[in-house]
Amino acid sequence: MLPDTDMGLITEEDQKLTRGYKKKARTRQALLNAALNIYAEKGVSELLLNELAEKAEVSNGTVYNYFRSREAVLEAVGMELADKLSDQITKFSQGIESGAERLAIGVRMFIREGRRDRIWAGAVVNIFQYDSRIRTAVANNLRGDLQLGSRQGMFNYGSEAIAVTLVASATTGMMAAILDGYDQLGADVILTEMLLLGLGVDAVEAHRIAHLPLPETEPQSSTVPTKKPKRGRPRNSG
Repeated sequence: MLPDTDMGLITEEDQKLTRGYKKKARTRQALLNAALNIYAEKGVSELLLNELAEKAEVSNGTVYNYFRSREAVLEAVGMELADKLSDQITKFSQGIESGAERLAIGVRMFIREGRRDRIWAGAVVNIFQYDSRIRTAVANNLRGDLQLGSRQGMFNYGSEAIAVTLVASATTGMMAAILDGYDQLGADVILTEMLLLGLGVDAVEAHRIAHLPLPETEPQSSTVPTKKPKRGRPRNSG
């Protein structure tokens, strides 16, 4: 009879390794979620590793098993946000053949998600200026939509790089304004129409595109609600 491993069966040792991997993955995600909350509340420069441990309800030593410095935490959170931002934009633009409409969907979805999930919005706004991965992810998506719209004769701009900066800065700026308490009804539509006009879209067409219904699917929140910290010493984990 063949050994269990040759038959493709999972051994007890394999199960232990799988459980250990899942536990480490959960601990790492808890640390990323805690960092996201701290960035949203205080800003990137205010994160302390001992506070991160307390927020994630793990020991200080556990934090150092995953991240050796504040810069390593920022890098990991930045990479995760960049991936999720790219996935969201791609998902909501699926099947849309107009570059102008794709761009409008991205801007409006960012603002609406920012209004719905303030922790996510705060982290994006705070990390955007510090982490090149988020800027690159956003720029890559915007660049594709701008180029498509330009080929279709919808956009007319003098510099692609400046066009990318215009849209990204205006969108994150609007999210920051909402976090600060300014939230005019229909702000996402108004901003989108203004951006389309700035990119050379005809006024009538810019108004029509900005007011199109958004895709029905709502984005999944990028954050997981954090538990209320327990009293006493953090428990050891991971």
